[in-house]
Amino acid sequence: MAKIIVFSGHGSWDLGADQYVKVPGKCSIKFYTLNMKTLSDSLGGDIDRGMIAGLEADQEAGQFGIVPNMRLYPPDGLTIKRPSSANWHVIDLPDVVPADDKNLQVRIDNAYPGGGNLEVLFKVLDPAIRSADSVVFLWAACRAINLKSAGGANFGVNAMQR
Repeated sequence: MAKIIVFSGHGSWDLGADQYVKVPGKCSIKFYTLNMKTLSDSLGGDIDRGMIAGLEADQEAGQFGIVPNMRLYPPDGLTIKRPSSANWHVIDLPDVVPADDKNLQVRIDNAYPGGGNLEVLFKVLDPAIRSADSVVFLWAACRAINLKSAGGANFGVNAMQR
């Protein structure tokens, strides 16, 4: 069974800055909103805990697939639900990344308001990736883009999807 690593917090894609990233080998990633859309707190809470049975991803990519280099920010103002199983670690980066068979809920510590993009997160999580036969990353954050100041909501950008 694949190890689950959930990215929990706020998320966005900064056009012109972060661009795209390649998914590591033996890994896949699932997004539960389309790009340029936000995610409800309740659905994000289910994804936070890996509760995705019957939930269809809006975008996914397998190993070496190319995806937007999303940026994960601290979960300020969000209620991040912790997994109830003993088979999970919850870490606030830059905590040490455990290299065992447990699933991970990954958040960015509030002391790092600039967050980290997927390229950096994949590198930081390398010990957890190497210790698994396969990894499924779940993005439990919005996929907003930086068009808010340009009136993006007027043409459907950064609107709530589900």
